Amino acid sequence: PSIREKVKAAYLRACERLKGKAIPRIAWGLRTNKEQADLYALGRTKPGKKVTWALPGSSYHNYGLAWDIVLLKDTNGDGTFDTASWETNVDFDGDGKADWMEVVEEFKLIGAEWGGDWPAKKVDRPHFQIGNLSISTLKSLKKIPGSEWYPMI
Repeated sequence: PSIREKVKAAYLRACERLKGKAIPRIAWGLRTNKEQADLYALGRTKPGKKVTWALPGSSYHNYGLAWDIVLLKDTNGDGTFDTASWETNVDFDGDGKADWMEVVEEFKLIGAEWGGDWPAKKVDRPHFQIGNLSISTLKSLKKIPGSEWYPMI
């Protein structure tokens, strides 16, 4: 819950910074191991482009500690935010700073790691993660029975 509140606060600050011309949207947060396996198969055993380097259980998404974003642009000026953008260099609000980077700054303020800072081969610009536990530590945690949630995080 404390991480959720931090992410929510950063999200709301990012929305304010973009002045209603665009908004960040959290496109994916918690991911089951099956969902992770399906994504990992893309570009490997299933047609498509590789979208993850992490096997099931090896992604912060599997523990509710990661999220992916997309920017939604209001193309008609009517508040519908109808166009998705993954462009990191566009300045929809005209303030001289790329909107994507304004969102990155807000999430970094809460201690999130940005996939755009990763080594070139594994750059993942939509991805953010937070927490100081290693994947091996996370794998050792026990889930709440009947749930995808871990009570100790």
